[in-house]
Amino acid sequence: MMTVRTAQTLTRILAFCGAILATTVGIAHAATAAADHDLDYWQALSHTHYGERGSKGPIVYDFLDPNCPYCHQIYTWLQNPINGGLLRVRFVVVGFLTQSSKGKAAAILAATNPLAALKQTENRFTMTKAGPEGGINPASAGVTAKMQDRLQFNKSRLQGKEFQMAGAPVVSVPFLVYRNGKTIHYIFGLPDNAQWRDLLNAS
Repeated sequence: MMTVRTAQTLTRILAFCGAILATTVGIAHAATAAADHDLDYWQALSHTHYGERGSKGPIVYDFLDPNCPYCHQIYTWLQNPINGGLLRVRFVVVGFLTQSSKGKAAAILAATNPLAALKQTENRFTMTKAGPEGGINPASAGVTAKMQDRLQFNKSRLQGKEFQMAGAPVVSVPFLVYRNGKTIHYIFGLPDNAQWRDLLNAS
């Protein structure tokens, strides 16, 4: 059951999204799906800098920005299927959405336990007057510089495929990728019910 606090948080998220979607680097707000047979791309994703949760089920790559409210919503939704042994999710962190995104993404990637750092970011996710904020402090300029190559590589895997599949002029999040047989599926934005079912039933 959705708690009052959760409902209030989602209300604030949706209210803010109307403003942030007007920026040049946006959040994919209307989920669209695409598919191809680009197994080379699927293989390339294994070289991204990710943190994996789950031990059973199909692999899903989840590209997210620490300050993205829709990414936060997907992260929350994914916890039950992960904990239930239905999915293995590889969280690929990028940092470009807001001014503090890169530093926060760098802090996650540089952490001794990146998955724990990501969990902190999502569990402490808040809506402020300035916009959505993941609950981790940005890394120092030095640490961010050290993580730059990793962040850029993760972003390149996102940006190239989005442009190819959706003709997107800018990179956007959230972006989910999963495989069903020899077909690679892509979801731009929040999945609808049919897309969730297809994802959960992938093999």
